[in-house]
Amino acid sequence: MQLKLSFVNLGNVAEPVLGITMGDPGGVGPEVIVKALQDPRLNLSFKPLLIGSKGVFERAARGIHPGLELKPIKDIEGNLGDGIGVVDCVGRGVNRFPVGEVSQESGKAAMDALLKGIDLALQGKIAGLVTGPISKWAAYLAGYKFPGQTELLAHYTQASSFAMMLANQRLKVALVTTHLPLTQVSRSLSVEVIGEKLRVTNRALREYFAISSPRIGVAALNPHGGEGGKLGKEEIELISPAIEGARREGIDVQGPFPSDTLFTPTFLPRFDALLAMYHDQGLIPVKLLGFGRSVNITLGLPIIRTSPDHGVALDIAGQGRADPGSMIEAIRMAYRMWRARSGNPQL
Repeated sequence: MQLKLSFVNLGNVAEPVLGITMGDPGGVGPEVIVKALQDPRLNLSFKPLLIGSKGVFERAARGIHPGLELKPIKDIEGNLGDGIGVVDCVGRGVNRFPVGEVSQESGKAAMDALLKGIDLALQGKIAGLVTGPISKWAAYLAGYKFPGQTELLAHYTQASSFAMMLANQRLKVALVTTHLPLTQVSRSLSVEVIGEKLRVTNRALREYFAISSPRIGVAALNPHGGEGGKLGKEEIELISPAIEGARREGIDVQGPFPSDTLFTPTFLPRFDALLAMYHDQGLIPVKLLGFGRSVNITLGLPIIRTSPDHGVALDIAGQGRADPGSMIEAIRMAYRMWRARSGNPQL
């Protein structure tokens, strides 16, 4: 699917309108969004457009940002003006969404906001989409059988090739498989799938990070890289052939390297991004190096999409304790990606 517009023109100045979905209303998403929008670190020239429930955002602001004024937005074709606009696409009272609990109502509201954000992005009415954390179980109760927002976004944007990436200032890691039990990882790998993730990652590094000649390192699946087949043959039969195929296409890729070697200070500077075979293999080092400052990015979509690196944190929801750091970075990352795609990658 081809996106008609990659950014929004407001008057004579190209200024991005970034849509920010509330996530699960019972979690910390609304709180970290409200905190992020008043944080001085978010010193960017953009228009925030909140998507979800106006009442939920106002509830989150009590005691944190009591003077917050949200402007209901129905028509975003023109200039949004000053202040923070909100598209209320939920239409249900805030009391229907208990704080700190999993509920079908909250799952439905989170999905309503996410689907509205996707629609606005696909229409080119917003330049990028920052998604608040959802509860996968609440979404499941609401009838959405996706393992995560990554897969849902790929489905609703009709993206045939996509990849999940976690990124911070020190490390970018894309994943071949995402939300799978470990017992299913090996049989989900193939030369074609690994090659597809390499192409998606290479293209995204060029388009969204302004890296003209990306260097990608690939992690092995098995300990010690399989020890020549003694500890597993995926490296010989799947990963190495995929790497060779990508090289023939002109992609600068090396590996497979044992992951306990690849994720070290000696190897990391050699590459612009790494490709891991499964979820925790890639996300543990990213979060170790920058938890609370890392961003979840979905590569390969026809829209820009980022998200914080944490979940709904129901145990601290409604207590005013949630750290907005990752949400701030998610908004900053969406802005940087828009700038890079628009031909001006510098902040």
